Amino acid sequence: MATSAQTLSLIIDELVKAKPIDRDAAITLLAAKGFLPKQLTEVPKEQKVTRFASKAAEDFADAKSLVIPDGFKGTAANDKISVKDLKQLAEGPKKTKANASPSAQQFARDNGIDISKISGSGAEGKVLLKDVKDLKPAAKAAEEPAKRKVSSSAAKLMKQYEIDEEDVVDIEGSGKEGTIVAKDLKELIDMIKAEKSGESSDESEEED
Repeated sequence: MATSAQTLSLIIDELVKAKPIDRDAAITLLAAKGFLPKQLTEVPKEQKVTRFASKAAEDFADAKSLVIPDGFKGTAANDKISVKDLKQLAEGPKKTKANASPSAQQFARDNGIDISKISGSGAEGKVLLKDVKDLKPAAKAAEEPAKRKVSSSAAKLMKQYEIDEEDVVDIEGSGKEGTIVAKDLKELIDMIKAEKSGESSDESEEED
């Protein structure tokens, strides 16, 4: 709305009379006299700078009382923190699966050995049973010869489930002259299937 000539005249008179030192002083003076529109007199609201990508993420962090680490960058646009990022923070770092054969993992658990600190001698640094037993002299002394007789059906299963020869040294074969047959591998294969099932479950949760 245009300001009337009379109002403009009054504004000029006030400015000449009061001689405000700057623009802010002039606005304060004229606002007190009711000469200015509301838009000029309102103090603009400060926009809150947030690290969160959404209100839902901010509410989630408050509800869980999460402490965001300094320098943490979210996966949302402009490094904003999403609900997914906060869920990962709440759950903590995901446990890395040990690069070790099932029998080596079982032996380590049974003997209280931290398998993550062992350098494996297998392919791509895989920890084998003998690597774990090397840390336990008594077990090493009682170790059976690594080479075992394996039936053709058992050999196929070993290849299918990526079972190393080191994994079967402690298995007592029920075949002729102690030969390991397919049924002797059942317990080991069940353990491998259970591990793979657990991995699939973890991947499904991440996709959700």
